[in-house]
Amino acid sequence: MASEPLYDVIVVGSGAAGGIAGYVLATQGLKVLCLEAGRMIDPAKDFYTHKFPYEWPYRGGGKPGQYGHLPQGMEWKIKEWTDHLYTIPDQDPYALAPGAKFTWTRLRAVGGRTNVWGRGSDRFGPLDFQPKTLQDGWGDDWPIRYEDVAPYYERVEQLIGVSGSHDAAVYNTPSGEHLLPPFNARCGEMLIKKGAAKLGIKVAPKPLAVLSQPYGGRPPCHFCGACNWGCDVSARFSSLDVLVPKLQHLSNFELRTNSPVHTILRDPGTGKARGVTYIDAATKLEYEAYGKTVVLAASMVESIRILLNSRDREYPSGLGNSSGTLGHYLMEHVAFNSLEGFFPQLAGRPVTNDDGPGESCLYIPRYNYGAKNKKYLRGWRFDFYTGCGMGPGPGAAFPGFGSSYKQKIKELYPAAVSMSGYGEGLPFYSNYVEIDPDGLRDRYGIPQVRFHTDAEYPEALAILDDMYGGIEEILKASGAEIFPYKKVAPYPLGSVTHEAGGCRMGSDPRTSVLDEWNRCHDMKNVLVTDASCFVTHPEKQTTLTIMALSYRAADHLAEEFRRGNV
Repeated sequence: MASEPLYDVIVVGSGAAGGIAGYVLATQGLKVLCLEAGRMIDPAKDFYTHKFPYEWPYRGGGKPGQYGHLPQGMEWKIKEWTDHLYTIPDQDPYALAPGAKFTWTRLRAVGGRTNVWGRGSDRFGPLDFQPKTLQDGWGDDWPIRYEDVAPYYERVEQLIGVSGSHDAAVYNTPSGEHLLPPFNARCGEMLIKKGAAKLGIKVAPKPLAVLSQPYGGRPPCHFCGACNWGCDVSARFSSLDVLVPKLQHLSNFELRTNSPVHTILRDPGTGKARGVTYIDAATKLEYEAYGKTVVLAASMVESIRILLNSRDREYPSGLGNSSGTLGHYLMEHVAFNSLEGFFPQLAGRPVTNDDGPGESCLYIPRYNYGAKNKKYLRGWRFDFYTGCGMGPGPGAAFPGFGSSYKQKIKELYPAAVSMSGYGEGLPFYSNYVEIDPDGLRDRYGIPQVRFHTDAEYPEALAILDDMYGGIEEILKASGAEIFPYKKVAPYPLGSVTHEAGGCRMGSDPRTSVLDEWNRCHDMKNVLVTDASCFVTHPEKQTTLTIMALSYRAADHLAEEFRRGNV
């Protein structure tokens, strides 16, 4: 395309990482092209936030067999509310090596997975960036420290609006200085807080990217509880609602939708990246876009896939892969099914609207620092959910029929409680992704990936066992009755959509892909700012850290442009 302009930066992806990178770079005057694989979303038409199950033909679950076989951890994501947003795996499959499991959640649209994310916004702490040095001597430290990222956590929190409490900070779970007020806890959450206090365990307000009061021209949450299906009033953060509107009026920013990126173009004379190739999703034709730098922010798997597909004579195993670590060290939280029960003291009380901000208002940060005789590394955090919601409550799972059965459901409905957690996932070279050697391609003809991943490693099994025990102890101390349950194996990597790693940061080019500014060691004008850059995967949720790292990398890149170093 001879008429294609030369951009300062091409940003691939418009979600958590791409939206932030595009915002930082464009508002600092750089000429930015943002390539998004999916379409533009209209919240008024594409989000069904106020639609009840009985209004759907199949009560929200979809026609039997409609979604094919959904991998574990995806069955609660793809519903009639959202099936037009997510990529259904059977319709665009990826490959698994024998014995491997991976749940790859794809949402190709402007804003990416921030359109339906969980909104938890806890920061990584100092120990999380230096676990080898400060915790247990295992694994690797990041090439950066908490102090390097803290200013960018603050900037992101103020940009997107996070509700929480600065006074509630606990050990190694820092809290921002300018958070909005926390949400009021539900009755059952207060019971858990009192029960945990008996055990010396701190329960804190959960930091949420949901507005508890008007902020930045956006209204506060109106407590419909449907955030996982989108938000049609912008009360919770998404890149679509908050960042894109700030960019679309800028003459130096261009958003090009329906443009999945295939490869990075390299200038053989300079050895630098000179742009990307991308597919027109409608015509399936391939085009080129040219830029002085490329920022990959397409989500973990997609960014790795682009680098692997960009192999050439100099980089036969993938662009930026001179270390041989590209695609390796994939991580995910140790996750499992929740334990469920009810509070006898709440049974039979009047039904109230407990939807709240679509999430629990309290949570239990990691509290097992310094614990002795552990059979595993690191630790976990717990989340719990209580009160009346859109579902029928705990009694619906009981056997029965008739008026007495209905009465039991009504009695237990306002007393429900469930509790689960996230344990730290560990990085292993053996958990990796590659381009499928059998030639599988996606719907656009781009070579597809194959996963070699196993979540059932000894440390994960051991931490899971302790997590079950910890939940039982806290629920019993809170006065809850726990329903019978069976312990399960850790969910597959990717199942809670917190996958990370595969393009790790590091100081040594021989053992990492990126430097401390998220630049490829092999090609300094290619940056990767999504969760693939992670070195560790602590128990915290990942999105706030993705955005903080992307902000930091983009801010540094803008400064390099000002200095003439690009």
